[in-house]
Amino acid sequence: MKKTLSVLIAIMAFTQLSTAQEDFTKFRMGFKVSPNISWFQPQDKHFTSEGSVLRFGFGLNADIFFAQNYAIGTGVNVIRNGGIISYLEVTNSQGTDYIVRRERSMSNQYVEVPLTFKLRTNEIGYMTYWGQFGFGLGVNINARGDNEDELMYFYDESDPMDPGWKTVDDRVVQLEEDVNFSDDVQLFRMSMIIGGGIEYNLSGSTSILVGVTYNNGFTNAFKDIDVIRTENGEAVFESGQPRDDVRLRTISNFIELNLGILF
Repeated sequence: MKKTLSVLIAIMAFTQLSTAQEDFTKFRMGFKVSPNISWFQPQDKHFTSEGSVLRFGFGLNADIFFAQNYAIGTGVNVIRNGGIISYLEVTNSQGTDYIVRRERSMSNQYVEVPLTFKLRTNEIGYMTYWGQFGFGLGVNINARGDNEDELMYFYDESDPMDPGWKTVDDRVVQLEEDVNFSDDVQLFRMSMIIGGGIEYNLSGSTSILVGVTYNNGFTNAFKDIDVIRTENGEAVFESGQPRDDVRLRTISNFIELNLGILF
């Protein structure tokens, strides 16, 4: 009898423990707005990052919990990022070939699906602290910006005895605004995502979300753009012609502030 009672008590205790372990919200959704500071990080010395830009995004969050404090974080984010980069390139203006120092300011827009591992603490007061790490895959849906071209060299054909590249005495700056750069940008962007923040419980499972995320791209942002090799900011020539055998390779990074609500 005592053995039977002991077995029953053990079974009841195990059942209560299992129930307690399963007593957590398994799925949460929410939305966020995300202002960010973004920039380009060149992968070659022949072009230069000229600064960061302020951009904005928004998205839908989804946390799929497989334990009380552990979840798979995903969702759909609409991201705008970009930056300012400069390089030397051959272009044509009114029938004359020029080498220009091009400063390009860009705004790229992506639809990104993140996949992260998310850890969170138990609620302390009304606060829950969380961190996440994972990856994102984005598809470019728009790329626009401005070109500012400083004329540095021109190809002079006026002297048939001495044709070739000559220095522009008066370095005129030409500006193109709101240019469509979609053909210059890679369709896909892969990135590493690291973030953290807090949730403030309002009522039940509804919480305010505040966090910071670092999104580090690791695929080239551009495609099929050949730029000129440089030395101290000047074009490198070989056999009288500029060496335009450098491929524009740069990654895009941003740090965003996440403000949202979870249900």
